[in-house]
Amino acid sequence: MSTMSGIYDSGPIQPVARIKENLSIWTNGKYAHYVIEYQEPIPPSPASTIEMVVASGNTSLAANTSIGKRVVGILQLNEMEFLHVRFEPLDNVEGVIWEVSGQAKFNTRAIHARVDKRTRQWDPYLATTTFFILGVNRDMNLEVRNPMGYATPTARFMFWGNRSLLKDFPLDGVTEADKLKLREGDRETVRRIIGTTTWLPAEGKSG
Repeated sequence: MSTMSGIYDSGPIQPVARIKENLSIWTNGKYAHYVIEYQEPIPPSPASTIEMVVASGNTSLAANTSIGKRVVGILQLNEMEFLHVRFEPLDNVEGVIWEVSGQAKFNTRAIHARVDKRTRQWDPYLATTTFFILGVNRDMNLEVRNPMGYATPTARFMFWGNRSLLKDFPLDGVTEADKLKLREGDRETVRRIIGTTTWLPAEGKSG
């Protein structure tokens, strides 16, 4: 049977599944199914921190201006790598997430939510900042905004979470009709062929 983990549960970040368990991941407008082969934490540290003013080639971020969305190099992956990540700004700036450059994260029709230093006050474990990245060339993009009435010389963001290495779930002998249903995320087909799995979004979805 298929299950849904509490992937956004409030509390310290935990792996969403264990080694040798299955993941069903929304990516490229369909579901892809994997088995976890390896897993390790990515702790919050200087190595997992990016300074976006420097990364943008500027010396400061002027009052009430933005750094346009750009790929965060420290989060770029190889094929079959998967990141489960939270983040926070270390300076008085706002972070806006795009899971791939054209797909807003934390958004509705009317809002595109931002993460700032006050987010931790309402969400102590920053569970609401959770996002996922799957594989190569599906990079997360970060936009930075300075809401202050003065320029800031730094716009630092720290990331932490869990890294997994995946392999494709074996589909030898599965019919093309069933493969199509698996890509669509048909629950009965997934339950019959994949078995127990954890459903995850590696990118956003509109509508």
